[in-house]
Amino acid sequence: MPEPMEKKRPRRRKKTPGPAPAPFSVQTRLGKREESWQQFVRPTKRNSGQPAISSDVDSELRAYLREWRRKTAQENGIAAFVVMHDTSLDEICLLRPTSLEDIRKVIGFGERKTALYGQQILEALRQFQAGSRAAAETAVTTLPAEETMKLLAKGRSFEEIARIRGRQVSSVIDLVARLVEKGDLEFQPDWVDSQKRAQIEDACARLGMKRLNPVKEAVRPDVTFDEIRLVMAQLRRENANQIEP
Repeated sequence: MPEPMEKKRPRRRKKTPGPAPAPFSVQTRLGKREESWQQFVRPTKRNSGQPAISSDVDSELRAYLREWRRKTAQENGIAAFVVMHDTSLDEICLLRPTSLEDIRKVIGFGERKTALYGQQILEALRQFQAGSRAAAETAVTTLPAEETMKLLAKGRSFEEIARIRGRQVSSVIDLVARLVEKGDLEFQPDWVDSQKRAQIEDACARLGMKRLNPVKEAVRPDVTFDEIRLVMAQLRRENANQIEP
């Protein structure tokens, strides 16, 4: 009988050595973890067509809005950043919104903040467009109070004085109110409608004159803070005259 043939074992292929594994790196591991985490992060909401915030901001407009923000914060007894952050202010300078809908697109402005400050911001932008500027820190040749009283004596309105002096209307009215309260300037009845004035006086008698907000909430919606400030100044002056011997 023929001898059985011996089965040949298959030869094992030699493995070609591949590249050496990269050494363990904490930075690499953290980088991968961060990359996988980023996919779950919701990007900051920004409407298409809005420019990114940059340093290319109108410095005069920025100063003007900062002055408005500071004034608004003082009136409400709150910090300036509560009114709006610098990022929101810069975006307004870039976008130049013309409607409440535009303001809602600004970072940090939802329905509530738009309702609180939207119209005031639009008005501030209109005044800036008309030529108003922030109060200069350097001294002027004519004292503001003297210049304002001269312009009032010439029959100029608060809006006209603001344009001439390069100030916000509210800043002019604030100065006028301080002059009235000190007794340096006579209150003029045509500054505030008689019906509005009666409402403000009644609210002041009931609520006091320490803060503007309670009085504003107690009168008609069309009564402005500026009108309240002027009437309050006159009432304080009258009270001071009664106390003086």
